[in-house]
Amino acid sequence: MKTTSTTIAASFLLIAAIVTMTAGVWAQSPKPDLPPSANALSKEDDQAVRTTIEGIKNSWNAHDMEAMSRLFTEDAEFINVVGMHWRGRDDIMTAHAAFHKTSFKNHHLKTDSIQTRSLGSGHAIAVVTTTNDSFTTPAGQVVPKRQNRQTYVLTKGAEGWKITHGHNVAVDAEAEKHDPTKRPGQ
Repeated sequence: MKTTSTTIAASFLLIAAIVTMTAGVWAQSPKPDLPPSANALSKEDDQAVRTTIEGIKNSWNAHDMEAMSRLFTEDAEFINVVGMHWRGRDDIMTAHAAFHKTSFKNHHLKTDSIQTRSLGSGHAIAVVTTTNDSFTTPAGQVVPKRQNRQTYVLTKGAEGWKITHGHNVAVDAEAEKHDPTKRPGQ
C-alpha cells in the first residue's frame, strides 16, 4: 500500500506542476482566440505596475537596495532563484544587499518583457522576463548570462503599487524550445 500512496502523491504533484506551468504560459501571452480578459488592469494601473517593476531593474542595476526596498510592502515575501525564502521587506533587502556586495556587485539585468493582469480590485500580478549578466555564486560557480522569469504579486495602497510577493526562476532555454503550449511563430 505504501507504494500506491507514494505513486498517487507523486502523480498529484506532477499534475499540479503541469497545471501551474501551463497557467503561467496562458497568463504570459494572450491567445488571439480567447475573449478579452475580464482581468485587465486600467491603463493607469497597468502603467503604475510596470513602473514599479521597472524600479526593480533600475535599483538592481544601480545596486541601490534602499531604492529597491521602497518597492516592497513591509510584509512582503520573496523566493529567490535557488529557493531561499525571505519574509519581510527588511530580510529581503538584507539578503539582496549582501549579494550585491559579492556575487552581484558588477551584475546587471535587462527587462525583456512584462505581462500584467488584475487579480481583483487593488491586486495585480506581473510576469517578468529578464536577461541577466553572468555572475559567480558564493560557492565559486560561474553562472553564464541567461534569462530569468519572475512573478510578482502587487497590492495598490496609499503609496501606489507595491510588491507583496516575488518569485524568481531561471529559464531553461532548452526546455523552453519544447513548450507544448507555444503556437508556431510564438
